[in-house]
Amino acid sequence: MKLAALTLLAVLASAAADSYSELPPGRYSVTVAGMMSTVCARAIETEWKKLPEVEKAVVDFDKASAVVTIRLDKTLRVAVLGKALRRAEKLANLGARYEMRDIKYLP
Repeated sequence: MKLAALTLLAVLASAAADSYSELPPGRYSVTVAGMMSTVCARAIETEWKKLPEVEKAVVDFDKASAVVTIRLDKTLRVAVLGKALRRAEKLANLGARYEMRDIKYLP
């Protein structure tokens, strides 16, 4: 079990932050650009929490970032997070356009 975890960490560390197409189980920091107010942060958090792969999502407007926790038995495609951002734009109804700029694995 420890060998598998170390192997996963090595793979994640060697991958460039912008090169993620899928997120294996774990916690990730995501930089989110385009938020206009805390309404945007709440809308993104609401939409990301609806995803079955997401165990927890916390979005911080002041830091323009989020922490997303992927369930142990799931893998989340980054494109799915992007689609949820589009839904959050509509939910917030402020005319904002959100963009994920950086994804980093949090040990």
